This record gives sequence, C-alpha cells and structure tokens, in this order.
Amino acid sequence: MLHSRSQAHSTNTACHLRRLVDFAEPRPDDVCLDVSGVSGLASAIRPWVGELTSAAEGSLPSGSFTLVVAPLGHARGDQVRLVRDLFRVCRGRLVLADLVRTRAGDGDHIERLRDPDRTKMRTFRELLDLVERAGGQTRRMDVFTVERPIEPWLAGARDPDRIRRELTAEIDGGPRTGARPRLIGTELWFTQSWAYFAVDPDRPPGRRRARPRR
Repeated sequence: MLHSRSQAHSTNTACHLRRLVDFAEPRPDDVCLDVSGVSGLASAIRPWVGELTSAAEGSLPSGSFTLVVAPLGHARGDQVRLVRDLFRVCRGRLVLADLVRTRAGDGDHIERLRDPDRTKMRTFRELLDLVERAGGQTRRMDVFTVERPIEPWLAGARDPDRIRRELTAEIDGGPRTGARPRLIGTELWFTQSWAYFAVDPDRPPGRRRARPRR
C-alpha cells in the first residue's frame, strides 16, 4: 500500500509540519535549504530530499537550491529582504509558511508567552503583501486550521501554567486569547491557523499573472 509523506511521519512529527512537507512536494533529487532554525522541519523533510542544508540567510551562493522551505515565525529583521534573499539562492521552488492572525482575539499573546522569540503574527492579507513587496507572486497556497492538545505544545514553554490559566479562563467566559481553546474530555486543546505559500519571482514583462490556486 502506498502512503503519503504525512502518513509516513504521523507518529513523530507535528501535524502542521507533516502537512508542510506534503505541500512542499520534495523530490529525491532535490537540494533543499531549511531556514526554519527551531521548527523541527529539518527532521521532517530530510527523508524526502537528496541533500539538506540548514543555514541562515545571506551566507549562500546564488542558485544553490532546487527547494527552499522557510517558516517565517522566527525570522528576525526585515522579512521582505529575507524573502528576496531566498529568491536569490533558489533556482527551483520556494515555500513560505507562517501562523496567521485571526480576528478571534490576540493570538500573538499566547504564541509569544510560549516562545518570546516568535515574530509578530500577520493576517493572511499581510502575508500576501509581504510576498508582493519582496518581488514575488503566490502560485499556490494552503490555508487551514489545526486543533492540537496543549500539553505537547507546552513542553518548551517558559511559563506553561500561565498559558493554561489564560486558556482555561477563556473557556469559562474570560477574555479571548485567539487560541480558541476547548476541553475534549478532561484535556485542554487549542487551535492554530496556518498559511503555506508556494511563491515565484514576479512574472517577466508582458506575461499575465495567474491567480493563486488553493
């Protein structure tokens, strides 16, 4: 029986990373760059590519990679410049990923309580604008929500008890956190919204821009 990349890694990898690997469509002959740093992406995508490099922006020659995958959540500084540099080093496919800020409360607050190094979350429209300002166009995208149990996610949190208190308070009618918590049995769960973008450098002069497909 054939299995998708997601099924093959279902026991060891967070569901949003499994989905990102499938979205990136890695190939055995790919020379892949992972600029995620702390996302766990490297271990998820390594079995599916020929070569994998994990490196910071600005340190690599132009056109070095056939696949570049870049979660933006920990990319400090000018992210427009970062995306331009990723176009520079990529001779194939560039995939960007980030959490999406929704209207349901302050999602930034809970995410940064867990990880103060996270950058500010953007709306879906702001992420599209980022790609355009970097000189790119979105060819394909995947926007989705994922519901997760809170305890595995809190493993690296600096103040897990505070996060639990705030999520529990929301369930009891308190301020909205943006995490949309609920109890499943006795277990606390929360929701994240993600967006993945397959992007290209902007179209050559005279060529019409295609609408991105989802």
